[in-house]
Amino acid sequence: MQRNSKPVTWRGKGLSDALDASDAFDGSMLSLQNLIPDPSTARLWQCRPAAQKIFDFFGGAFSGGFSGGFSGGFGGGPTTRGPISVMKQVGGIVYGMVANPSGGLAGFDSPFAFNLVTNTQIPVTGTQNATTLPQTLAATGAWVPPQMDVIGTKLMVCHQGFVGTGGNFVGWFDISTPTAPVWNAGNLTLGGAGGSVFTIAPIAVRQFFNRAYYIHNAINAPAVLFSDALNATMFTSTATVATNVLTFNDNVPLTALGALPLSNQLGGIIQSLIVFKNTTVMYQITGDPIFGSPTNAQNFSGPPLAINTLNVATGTLAPNSIHATPKGLAFMAQDGVRIIDFNANVSDPIGLDGKGICVPFIFSVVPSRVCAACNANVMRITTQNGNLSNNPQQEYWFDFGRGIWTGPHTSTASLIVPYQQTFIMQPTAVPGQLWQSDVYQSATSQFVENGTNLQWTFGSTLLPDTDEITNNCMTESTLDLALPPTSPPIVINAADQNGSVMNQVSISPVTTSAVIWGGFTWGSATWGGGAVSVLAPYQLKWTLPIVFARMTVTATGQSAATLRVGALHMRYQPLRQLTNTQAAA
Repeated sequence: MQRNSKPVTWRGKGLSDALDASDAFDGSMLSLQNLIPDPSTARLWQCRPAAQKIFDFFGGAFSGGFSGGFSGGFGGGPTTRGPISVMKQVGGIVYGMVANPSGGLAGFDSPFAFNLVTNTQIPVTGTQNATTLPQTLAATGAWVPPQMDVIGTKLMVCHQGFVGTGGNFVGWFDISTPTAPVWNAGNLTLGGAGGSVFTIAPIAVRQFFNRAYYIHNAINAPAVLFSDALNATMFTSTATVATNVLTFNDNVPLTALGALPLSNQLGGIIQSLIVFKNTTVMYQITGDPIFGSPTNAQNFSGPPLAINTLNVATGTLAPNSIHATPKGLAFMAQDGVRIIDFNANVSDPIGLDGKGICVPFIFSVVPSRVCAACNANVMRITTQNGNLSNNPQQEYWFDFGRGIWTGPHTSTASLIVPYQQTFIMQPTAVPGQLWQSDVYQSATSQFVENGTNLQWTFGSTLLPDTDEITNNCMTESTLDLALPPTSPPIVINAADQNGSVMNQVSISPVTTSAVIWGGFTWGSATWGGGAVSVLAPYQLKWTLPIVFARMTVTATGQSAATLRVGALHMRYQPLRQLTNTQAAA
C-alpha cells in the first residue's frame, strides 16, 4: 500500500489565520491552545501554567480600608460580584477601582490597594462617599475604560463615572507613603486666573515630562490639557484663559494616550506622547514648554513643545490595548495589532496574510473592551472574536523573540498588567478577583485553573496541497510526544476541509512495571522499569486509510508539567483519482 508514497513532516511553528497552509509559513497552526514554546527546543511545545487566584475582594469580610458600603452585608459573601474597572501596578503594589455590588455605596467604585509581595490588602483612607467616588460603569458593551498614571506623589484616576458631583471630575491616590494611600477627588486648580479647569471628566491621563497630560473631550472642543511639573492637580495660567491646552485641528473626540521613547540620531532616548484620535490619525507630542522659556531659571535644555502627525492613517478604539513592548508602543488597530517603533514608524498589522493572527482583532465585537499587556518578551491580548459562533472571549500571546503567535488561550482577561516575570489580571469569568498568570513553567506551576483541568489543543491548518491535483491517502503517521505516566489518553482527529472527522485515535502513556534485580529473566523486562516520560514518536493507529483532498490533524489532551508535543510525521500516497472533495473517507 506504500507504493509511490512520500513522507510529510509538520512541525508546529506558530499560530496562523491561514485557511490553507499552502500559502502560509511552514508549521502554521490553526490552534495552539494552552500551549507555549518549550524554551529548550525550537518547535517543541509544553503546557501553559494555570493562572492562580491571589485575592478575592468579595470572598468575605473586608478590612477597614474599604468604605462602609463595601463591607455592609458582605460578611457571608455577596450573590453578585463587582468588577475591577481599572488597575495599575506601582512597585510591588497594585492600585485600582472596584465596584460595590451592594451595600451603602452600591453603584459606586471604591479605591483599593493590594501588596503583591506579601499578598495582603492595604487599607485606603480618605473620604469615600457618593460625592468623592465615581459611579460604576456598565460591565458589558462599549465603554470608555478608566485610566491611571503616576505623576509625582499622586496616582491619578480618570473615570467616566465622575459626573461633577461636588465639583469632582477626577480622583487620585496620594502615595507619598505607598503602603498608606489616601483617596482624594476634585478638579484641577487653575493657578493665576483662579478657579478650576475641567468641565467634564477627562477620559485619559499619562505622565509626560513629569506633567499629567489629560484628554478633555469637551463638546466641540476636544483637547489635551497638561498640568504643572510634578503637580498633577495644578494648572498654572497667567491669563484669564488657560494656556496649557493643545488642540488637534477639528472637533473629533480624542481616544487615548500612549507613551513612546524615541531613538535620537545623536544617541540616547527622547520621550514622546502619542495621542490617538479614533482609528483615523495619531499625533506625536514631543518636548516641554519649559525648554527655551525665559522663565527657565534652571537653564534646562531640551526640545520645545511640538505636535506632529504620524504618517499612517490608523489609530485605535481600544485604549486598554495600548502598551509598551520591546519593539515600541503596541495597540490594536482596526486591522490588527500594530507597533509604533522607536523611530516613530508604524508597522503593518502583525500577522498579515496568514503570517500570524489578525482576524480575531478585525472582528473584535467590542474593541473598547480589549485589553493587552507585555512583560519582557511576551505580549498578551484578549478580544471577543466575532468571527466565530457564540462570539467567544479569546486570549492570544505574541512571542517577540520567536516572532510567533500562540493561542487561543483560555486565560482571558478583562484587565491585565505586567509584574516582575508574570502578569496580574482580572479574568473575564470571575470579576472582582486578582489572579497571577505566569507565561513560563516553574517548579510550582499548576494546571488546574478556576477549578477546571486545563486542556491543550495542537491543531494544524489545512495541510499544504501536494499540487498533483489528485486525492491523497494517509496510511501511516506518528506524533512526537512526551507523556506523563498519569496522563489521560490523548485524542487525535483527522478532519476534512469541512471539519468533519474522518477518523479518530487515542494514545495512552507507555508504562512498565518496576522490576527487582534477580526477580526476572534477563531480556524480558525494561531496564529501570517504571513509566516512560521522554519525547518519542507515538504511532497513530488509524482504523482505516485516510483518503482526503484537504486535511487537518488535531491532538487534544490534559495539561501537565512534563507533557511535550512535537513533530507530526505522515506518509502521503497520491492517488490516481482527480481531486474530489466528496471522496474523503
